[in-house]
Parts: sequence; structure tokens; C-alpha cells
Amino acid sequence: MTKNKVVMLIAAGIALAGPAALSAAPELAETRSTLKEWVELKKIVSEEKNKWVVEKQSLNESINLLKDEMKKIEEAIVEYEAEASDADKVREDLTKEEAELKAASAIVKNSIVDLEAETLDIVSYLPTTLQDRVSILTQRIPKSKREMEASTLSARVMNVIAILSEVEKFNSQLTVVNEIREIKGERVRVDTLYIGLAVAYYVDGTRSEAGYMIPAKDDWKRFEDNTLAEDIADAVAMQKREATVRFVDLPISITEVE
Repeated sequence: MTKNKVVMLIAAGIALAGPAALSAAPELAETRSTLKEWVELKKIVSEEKNKWVVEKQSLNESINLLKDEMKKIEEAIVEYEAEASDADKVREDLTKEEAELKAASAIVKNSIVDLEAETLDIVSYLPTTLQDRVSILTQRIPKSKREMEASTLSARVMNVIAILSEVEKFNSQLTVVNEIREIKGERVRVDTLYIGLAVAYYVDGTRSEAGYMIPAKDDWKRFEDNTLAEDIADAVAMQKREATVRFVDLPISITEVE
């Protein structure tokens, strides 16, 4: 084929292809535009998906935190209800105790005058040394209506208890008291050994005057018995820890107090 023929064929091909290429150009541009939009859409979807994963994780963490808070609140409510129940029980017990105390107080208030009178009557049977010991307490016992109104119920009750406590203490032990006794018209210093409040034995310093006493109102009744002087003196010395302990035979008379 000659050179001129080849040139003519190429020219003819271009002439034939030109209209087809021109007609396909708009479709190609549209396809490219669609493809670009699809790529952008895929990018957006991928970004949104990544965001959702992050947001989902954050939401799950928030949900877990809220669950923990709800659990703590529920536990606090249970604990509060338990404490409230305990508080109600304590309040109920205190209310009951208060009612009992008021009832007891009313009983004491109605009987305190008699208690004080009976206490003063007991004091009148005590030995002088014990009466002196509780004298301040006995002076506090109100004697008039005005004194009663000026004193509180609790103070009056405590005063009676204090006197009876001293009486009980004295009655539960042996006590040696150095005191003055009138013997045969003379004032004589003697040692008196009190066996509680049941009986007492006395002896002078020369071991010549001795005897025993039993309770009686205002002053104990005295019985002279000088034959007991040595034994009483020994008993007194033993109580003072000035002599060796031994058995001492002393008489005791159980008599109804007058």
C-alpha cells in the first residue's frame, strides 16, 4: 500500500470516529461526576461510622456509670431505711422509758414525804457518832411546805438514798469510836466497839468500867458489866490492829427495838 493510501485511510477513520466520540462525551462526564459523588458518600459513611463507634463506646461508659450510681443510691436507700427503722425503734423505746419514768416519778412524788419521815425516824435510832456523820444530810430534808416546794424531787430522793447508804455501810462493818460517856455521874472517855447496828461494847482506858449497849430511840440503852472489861478491851485492840487476833466471848442480846 502506498503512502498516500495509508494517509487517506487514517483520515477516513478519524472522520468516522469523530461524531461517535462527540456523542459519548456527556455520558462520560456524568459517569465521572456520579463516581465522584459515590466516593464522597462512602467517605462520609465511613466517617459517620467511626463517629458512631466512638459515641457508642462513650454511651456505654455513661450507662455503666449511671448503673453504678443507681446501685449506690439503692444501697443508700436500703441503709437509710434500716437506720430509719432503728431510729423509730429507739424513739419508741425512749418514749416507753419516758412514760415509765413519769409513772415512777409520780409514785415517788406521792410517797417522798413518808420516805423522808421514815428516814428521820431511822436516824433517831442511830448511835450518836453515825447521827453526826449524816447530820448535814438530815438537815437537808425539808421540814415545811415551803422547803418542800423549794427542793426538787430528785434532790430529795438522792438525799434519802445518801442517808440510807451511810446507814447500810455502818451496819456492815465493825467500828471503834472514842467517845465520852456519863458513867456513875462522871464523864468518862471510852472506846466503843459497834458490831454494825446490832450491839455495841464499851470500855474505859483503865479497863475498869465496861458494858454493852443495844439500839433504842434517841440514845442506845446501856447495860453496865465490868466483868467484860478485859475481853472488850482486847476486842477493841484487835480491831485497831494493836493486838494479836483471838476469839473473844462477848454476850449479845437480840431485843426488839422500842
